[in-house]
Amino acid sequence: VPDTTVSASQILDKYLEALGGTARLAKITSFAAKGTYAGFDTGFGEVPVEVYAKAPNQRATVVHLDYGQNVRVYDGRNGWFAGPDSPAPLVTLTTGTLDLARMEALVAFPAGIKQAFGQWIVGNTIIDDNDVQIVQGTNPGLLPVDLYFGKAGLLVRLVRWTQTAVGPVPTQIDYGDYREVAGVRTPFTWTISQTYMQMTIKLSDLQTNVPLA
Repeated sequence: VPDTTVSASQILDKYLEALGGTARLAKITSFAAKGTYAGFDTGFGEVPVEVYAKAPNQRATVVHLDYGQNVRVYDGRNGWFAGPDSPAPLVTLTTGTLDLARMEALVAFPAGIKQAFGQWIVGNTIIDDNDVQIVQGTNPGLLPVDLYFGKAGLLVRLVRWTQTAVGPVPTQIDYGDYREVAGVRTPFTWTISQTYMQMTIKLSDLQTNVPLA
């Protein structure tokens, strides 16, 4: 049921303020992070991972598997994947996988989040016995994206859907372990869950405003 007592703009403004404020967010132009990755392709054992991002919406992830590297890149408009498990040397991201990459880049640099969708709806629910606010964004021709914000105003979950032959299939990203880096709070843990797999990234170090090509 939509909540008309608060606007999406108010919730998103609270989110940006909880992260550190728009002025501090604007000062972060890039970051390089390292940590561990665990997923179906590692038998849920932890392997090294690196995450690189450049404002306003570019992001790359490199997972160091025992038998090669999985690399996924989003340049702000297009995305690609390469690795020992890919069906071709270089796979172009399309539809749902491309939209997911766009959303991950948006969360990395959320200053433009209010402009990312043309229409917003607000609601409420409970996650792990905690009240959360839902802000659902929609754009023409795409399935909606749900953003879940906790009491402190921070993003705790993102859910989006991909249209398939059997109907919409969700992808859920849970964010946690927020730490302050350069005056901005950043999630150091995120878990991606889909109907057939789950992956968790835990960062151990993040450096801001590093030179990236």
